[in-house]
Amino acid sequence: MNAVIYNPLEEFQTIYKDKHSENTSNFFEKLVQQSGIDIEKNRKTVQLYNEQKENLVKLNKKLNWLRFFRVLMCISIVLIPVVIFKTTPKIRGLRTEIQEADQKAEKVLEEAYAQMRPLNALFTERDALNLIEATIPLITFDPCFTVQQESDMVINYDFSEYDDDEQSTLDVLAGNYNENPFLFENKLIHTMGVETYHGYKTIHWTETRRDVNGKLTTRRRTQTLHATVTKPKPYYNTQVVLNYCAQGAPDLSFTRDATHLEQKSEKEIERIVKRGEKKLKRKTDKAIRQNDDFVSMANSDFEVLFDALDRTHEVQFRTLFTPLAQTNMVDLILSKLGYGDDFHFLKRKRTNRIISNHSQGRNINLLPENYTSYSYDMVKENFVGKNMEFFKAVYFDFAPILAIPVYQERPVHSLKPIPEYSQQYSLKESEALANAMDRDCVVHPDTKTPAILKSTFVSSKDQIDETCITAYSYDIRKCLDFVPVLGGDGRIHDVAVEWDDYLPLEESNYFYIATNEIAKNKSVAARRNGLCIFNS
Repeated sequence: MNAVIYNPLEEFQTIYKDKHSENTSNFFEKLVQQSGIDIEKNRKTVQLYNEQKENLVKLNKKLNWLRFFRVLMCISIVLIPVVIFKTTPKIRGLRTEIQEADQKAEKVLEEAYAQMRPLNALFTERDALNLIEATIPLITFDPCFTVQQESDMVINYDFSEYDDDEQSTLDVLAGNYNENPFLFENKLIHTMGVETYHGYKTIHWTETRRDVNGKLTTRRRTQTLHATVTKPKPYYNTQVVLNYCAQGAPDLSFTRDATHLEQKSEKEIERIVKRGEKKLKRKTDKAIRQNDDFVSMANSDFEVLFDALDRTHEVQFRTLFTPLAQTNMVDLILSKLGYGDDFHFLKRKRTNRIISNHSQGRNINLLPENYTSYSYDMVKENFVGKNMEFFKAVYFDFAPILAIPVYQERPVHSLKPIPEYSQQYSLKESEALANAMDRDCVVHPDTKTPAILKSTFVSSKDQIDETCITAYSYDIRKCLDFVPVLGGDGRIHDVAVEWDDYLPLEESNYFYIATNEIAKNKSVAARRNGLCIFNS
């Protein structure tokens, strides 16, 4: 079924959720048959292993109780010889029993893993992607992100080819939806902020005063002085973004932010819309006075809830958001079926960026290690459960795009031609491979923070790209400031405040990028998406 999705919310519930569940279960059963594993035999082995582990827990509890009893009895000096004579042999015997039980459990666990090895070996990093393609045939995922794909997005869809030096690509997943290119990207982002450091100093002094009888009295006073210093500090966070390229509304840009309106009641939504209508009227009146082209749309629910009032092209905005698109978007924002209003939507001409809260912190693909286990039942639960979660996350990243029918149209191929490149793979793929390496291979030896890795193309020969990976990071030096603080004794005291000084570091190394087949005899440092990175 290569049908366009006209109502992403309803069709997820009525069609694609069940279809993906069926595809996933059927695919898993085929792998099980292909592996030839004995399910019932594995279940018996797993049951035996669980019994062994339960026995170990009981033995350890018994050992801990004997140790506690021995300590308790030894409090009485008179009983020490008796306690040691009675309990020590039992403790030794228990330790031996625990060691033997642990060895038996490990042996059973090895047997269970051996039983599951034929199935575990069949999982690949393409499984989750192939299943999504089977469920929604209009989606296709590419083996890797080539320089030709990236150039097409840059030349024909206004995609930003280069991230600044504050961002590094951790992983990419490229593909097409009905021939419209898209790119999932997981990025590490560096920003400079500040950190406030605290220091304390306790002072003492003696006060002398006269009491009610006129006699001199003294008392000892104590005060803890507090001082702070604020210094620059680097911060790092990750961000998962879906970049979707489409020809619709090519001159239009806008931004809308997630506000989780699905958590509001109907009355709260009504109040939000009424307040928003007043804001829309003021903006329309201002546009008329200033001869701007902004005019509020008739569907005030959509205008207020989608809240893309910074749009740059009124006619193209209306072309994009047909009545069906408006209805779909409002339903998506208010529904609790998916993730609700958790998506930021940034359109920059022909490139659309979806940043959803539900995708932050997740891997943009599932790998074999997400499924493997010693237990058949755990493997099945992992495979089916994680693939269903993954499909839902990907589907609802696409949902704001699918809500707009124009974005599902096949692009017109009267586009600018893509130049021929000697370079094979995009710089983002190079950065992702570099980030998959052991960090000691790429960062400065004094590095004490995360590193932003940037790739620069050097040359290409025999389908092998040479790249320069530059790592930007920091060393940390401990520093001490003395801050003058007025104490209760009337004196100024220097309070020591220790703080971290972040010293910029830069390190460059040269590596090679190629497919696994081409680099099969090389010393590979990391692999992903069928590609690998190596030194020579």
